[in-house]
Amino acid sequence: MGMPEMSNTAKGTAYELFVQALYQTLHDADGFDDIKIEHNKTDLVGCSGCAHQIDVYWEFTLAGQVYRTAIECKAFDGTVPIGRIRDFFGVLADVPGLQGIFVSLFGFQSGAKQYAEHYGIALKEIRPPTDEDREARIEKFCLRTFIITPEITQLRPDVTQAYLSTLKPDEQIDASFLGSNYDSFIVDSAGNHVASYEEIRQMLPTNNLPATDVVETLIFPNCYLNASNGQRIPIDSVTVQYDVHVEIEHADILGEQTAKAIMKDVKSGGITFFDTDGGVRSVRK
Repeated sequence: MGMPEMSNTAKGTAYELFVQALYQTLHDADGFDDIKIEHNKTDLVGCSGCAHQIDVYWEFTLAGQVYRTAIECKAFDGTVPIGRIRDFFGVLADVPGLQGIFVSLFGFQSGAKQYAEHYGIALKEIRPPTDEDREARIEKFCLRTFIITPEITQLRPDVTQAYLSTLKPDEQIDASFLGSNYDSFIVDSAGNHVASYEEIRQMLPTNNLPATDVVETLIFPNCYLNASNGQRIPIDSVTVQYDVHVEIEHADILGEQTAKAIMKDVKSGGITFFDTDGGVRSVRK
């Protein structure tokens, strides 16, 4: 994490806050941004009557059921021994329904892994990524963005035959529309919005390919053209002639420059990358 030299206590606290922030990122990415993740919770009382200190903690209620999770953090310079897992299990056993996660910088000894798996304690390594970790990550990827824009060159409202039959031989239809691209261009019989000029443009099929003079008829049953003269002219459809413009933008992104931390599940080997821009991406080995 690039932490400067500090006391073991200060290093441990910094690591706990780092883990708290990463789990908040995970919750946000999963759509649970309303769950508060606490640091250094000291008022969790177990069945024994003893209050326990929890490094990172959250809880939420779903369908009347309270779900609690406690995280124990160790920023040791080596692997975590079984004794630390036993101590943590004592806390979990004292608080009904409390789920446990134990995280460390450099992994766990074999006995610790065996003990944790037997008692259902999840083990995670949370640390900066190494070259070995990056083998599971795309080091460089090319991003191509396609900007596809249909441009209307001609638009003709297809007036109903019933309405045309009511016109005098020399009577003209004023189908002009002077509103903005986002105003109600097509309305229903009560005058409610159905489609604007911009929405009609977005309905046009493009096949993601450049094209010219494409003709498409969009059906609007029982609808009306909202003409500038205040008339509502009944239509069956709108026939549109348009061109399709395609622009391609390229960008190269280096994965190693965007990753700030990883979370490795000790049991499955799955890795979650946390990027500097707040992105989260999981890789299953």
